Amino acid sequence: MHTTVTVARTTTTAARDRLAAAYADYDAAAPASDAKTVRRQLFHYHTDLLVHVVDSDAPLSGVPDGPDLGAEVTVFDAAVPTAERYYHWLPGPVHPAMYSTLVVNRLVPSRRPQVAQLFADFDTTEAPHRMGTRRRQLFACGGVYFHLQDFETPDGGEVIAQAWKQADPRFIQICDDLDPLIDKYDPTTWRKPADAVAHRFYHWEAR
Repeated sequence: MHTTVTVARTTTTAARDRLAAAYADYDAAAPASDAKTVRRQLFHYHTDLLVHVVDSDAPLSGVPDGPDLGAEVTVFDAAVPTAERYYHWLPGPVHPAMYSTLVVNRLVPSRRPQVAQLFADFDTTEAPHRMGTRRRQLFACGGVYFHLQDFETPDGGEVIAQAWKQADPRFIQICDDLDPLIDKYDPTTWRKPADAVAHRFYHWEAR
């Protein structure tokens, strides 16, 4: 399964509600031009960030198809239409019904190889399996870092919170190792790792 991540800006809850409704209508129609799409998810983070995640059974060329969003959405980075994936861990098959958790922070591009290597080392241990992680992908767009994890259950954010609360040694270690490399999206509001988890407000799967 191939994943495409696009990033934009939208500001109000009402706008997000209209976006969800527009995509629900679009996906219900299942246009032939979008037949490769098997799962779509919309996330929002902080006050303005909108993240569109599309899983497809074949690579998509460019930005995924969708409804005309008009003024509801503004461009995040015109020079970078889709986020760049620079790490992918997939220990087994992924089913579209898996639930994604999206962590958002900031990352200087030159640090991507170090961050990818830390996760590559972490993913050789039993820790991701113990947490229930079934796929991990790291993306970057315009200096923003996106850590996309697929879980078999819808409580991925709680799993992350519990690993922090229970001081899971490997989880704490990778958090400590990542801390000097990754910057908080908004340091004034961050208190714990769960504060970096985006909210999924739309989810569609092909039947």
